[in-house]
Amino acid sequence: MTVETPHWTLLKNAADTTPWHKNAGLKQLFFVASILYCGELLVGYDGTIIGNLMALDTWNRDLNYPNSSKIGLLNAAAYIVGFVCGPPNAWISDKYGRKWVIRIFGYTIVIGTILGVVAGITPSHSYGLFVASRAVIGWGNTALIMGALVSMQEISHPRYRATMAALWDCNWIIGNFLAAWVTFGCSHITSSWSWRIPYLIQLVPALYILVAIQFIPETPRYLLSKGRNEEARAFLVKYHGNGDEDDELVNFEWEEMKNTLALEDAAKTLSWKEAFSMPGNKKRLFLAGFMTFMPQLNGSGIISFYYSVVLKLVGITSPSTITGIGAGLSMFGLVCNLLGVWSLKYFRRRSMVLIVWPCLMLGLAGMAAAGARFEASGGTNTHAGIAAVVMVWLYNAPNTYVGPLFYSYPAEILNYAVRAKGVAVWNTVNQATGAYGAYVNSIALAAISWKYYLVYLPLVVLQWIVAYFFMVETKGYTLEEIAIAFEGADAAVAKVDAELKGKIVGGQMSETPEEEKDKDLAGVHVLSV
Repeated sequence: MTVETPHWTLLKNAADTTPWHKNAGLKQLFFVASILYCGELLVGYDGTIIGNLMALDTWNRDLNYPNSSKIGLLNAAAYIVGFVCGPPNAWISDKYGRKWVIRIFGYTIVIGTILGVVAGITPSHSYGLFVASRAVIGWGNTALIMGALVSMQEISHPRYRATMAALWDCNWIIGNFLAAWVTFGCSHITSSWSWRIPYLIQLVPALYILVAIQFIPETPRYLLSKGRNEEARAFLVKYHGNGDEDDELVNFEWEEMKNTLALEDAAKTLSWKEAFSMPGNKKRLFLAGFMTFMPQLNGSGIISFYYSVVLKLVGITSPSTITGIGAGLSMFGLVCNLLGVWSLKYFRRRSMVLIVWPCLMLGLAGMAAAGARFEASGGTNTHAGIAAVVMVWLYNAPNTYVGPLFYSYPAEILNYAVRAKGVAVWNTVNQATGAYGAYVNSIALAAISWKYYLVYLPLVVLQWIVAYFFMVETKGYTLEEIAIAFEGADAAVAKVDAELKGKIVGGQMSETPEEEKDKDLAGVHVLSV
């Protein structure tokens, strides 16, 4: 399907060449985004810290040497709680605003960190306390992702939306990087503080977020949906128009956003059956779930949570060596992730996925082959051990390269009509597959070692096939105009854009009450497409 270049790209502000550091509005917008980024950095730090701590003898000793099943439950606890807390998090976000779910994240990190740090002081309760810590943090992690990920899409300037959304996952990698290097540095401490310090550090960004969140505004789309029109337009003027009330792009965005009010009102009574009966919305909901199914069950969870186990399977057992390799891997992943962010600005989303997934297939096969050779040698083939480490790095390169796409894509394809339901689908699939991987991976690696890598191969092949036939390209659209990629010229926003283009060119952005009513009715039409 051929689609015309979105009209917003023809506006003056869209092609503004003023450096961002000389634009006061953009500088303030990027500061707001940095607070959300800090949250994702903390999620990345927390999400990989257990894999690092597992390499430390002191952590295993203080938790009474948990077996593979207990390790699996410990990692799965956050996902299980996240699965349960998904619906209330979505309700809080829609009812009270995005800022409240981000506050929940900050509070749960503080409470969960304290619970985790005191684990081990009383040996009989050490494991239970640490599982409780992971469960509490699991609630917060889900709250942040469901609130901040949507906020990032809703506050972004159209000129920077793709990059700002893609940088979201990059902060997860930075958190991973920090967790690996902090653990590596503390691995030389012989007391329990070797693991308590890395865990305790989570308090610093959590407290910063709790303070900083007080000073950022709600998103314009949320404000508009609550009838706070003046605040919503003021946000666009300040952050997207650099204070210019007559900015062409601000006027264009404002008119597009007003059109979604009709969608929001209609969506309040839209049942699941009705949502799935509409081809465009049905595809959105499917892709929202599928875009988290792919990275969760492509084998990457083995490295995220159990890379220390993977290395021990090929004879690498020194804590300092394991944490050192993990630190280097995180640095390499950060470079690949930044390259992926850059690529999203120039390359099509669907093409990136279709190219990367065959690389993951080769990586999994290579990891299995190296593990098999090491096992066949009776644990004496050091070359096979080195090859296994290399294959982990080669697998991780394309996986982290495409990572930014899987956070930005689901958020951008969900319009207001199905956003609440789409986020619920995304969270359900994300937490369910995450819990499976976190629990089963530990047990499977202990039972069948390198053979477990091959279990993921058919899944990765199936994912590639589904992506080839069903993934919709969204590159180049504003958040509202992505409806055009799903419904084409029949999308209400396509008609609205055509009208707005004429008004912008003619300098006539004001509308009569009759014209506004017609546009709102056109917006409702999207629900029946």
